[in-house]
Amino acid sequence: MARRTDDHHAGSNKAEKRDLTRFQKSLLKEANRTITLRSDGHAQEATLEEAVIRKLFQVATSGSPHALGHVLRNINDAQMLNQALIREEVAKGKQIKQWLQQRLDRAVREGADPVWVIPHPDDIVIDEDEGWSVRGPVDVDELKSIRHQVTMRDILLLQSVLDERLSDAPRLEESDGPAVETAGSTSQVFANLLNNNLPKRFQLSAAGVVLEIMRFQRLTKRELLKTTHLAWAAIGQPKPRGATLPPWSEAGPRIERTMRVINDALGQLKPGTLISERDIVERLSEMLQR
Repeated sequence: MARRTDDHHAGSNKAEKRDLTRFQKSLLKEANRTITLRSDGHAQEATLEEAVIRKLFQVATSGSPHALGHVLRNINDAQMLNQALIREEVAKGKQIKQWLQQRLDRAVREGADPVWVIPHPDDIVIDEDEGWSVRGPVDVDELKSIRHQVTMRDILLLQSVLDERLSDAPRLEESDGPAVETAGSTSQVFANLLNNNLPKRFQLSAAGVVLEIMRFQRLTKRELLKTTHLAWAAIGQPKPRGATLPPWSEAGPRIERTMRVINDALGQLKPGTLISERDIVERLSEMLQR
């Protein structure tokens, strides 16, 4: 008897488990589309859902609102179901985060390096309006890639200090012009790009970047030359001792031009104009020489 009751509850829960139909998904997508309405001679941005609601009240004052009411009820039903599904995802994300935290705590107690415990609970991002997502490495290969990016960011910050030290131009904090015009700016631009694209727990704060730069600035010129040279060599990208990068005022236009060339080449790849590696290389070389 008890077994039949359990089976009944299991069947009931299964029956209550619903998902958005294709029609409901399309309806929600269309309802959230933004359009331009004119009201009292002024243009206003509104979603189709808002436009329907406005029309519903207009029709209600002059005639039958049944057709529009039907659409509105479907939108409401879809939104209610969608919100319920999001709540389920949020609850699931919180459970996963809690389980990963317990797993991390246990690993630390056993002497493991917390950096290598993945997925990491801090990488589980809970969004009450969306659900949950993973913003970090989920396996060792992804973690190694991220740690390489962290190393590259730190080397570029080190390189920016070397660029400043070997330049006759004023330092960033002493210059009246924008930082992107001074020595070391290219290295800092790339370091910031890498930093901003890292998972949150691997990022340096603005203050952290400043402290890292200040730490490198305390090195003597000889130490700075040696440390930078060894750092590039350690990641398999050796550079001549004392090699510097041009300021962003010079590097920026070059990179912008290169990106235009690449986009042009990609545009020709889609219709099949460029079909071999040799064609691609020749076309890129031709465009870069212009």
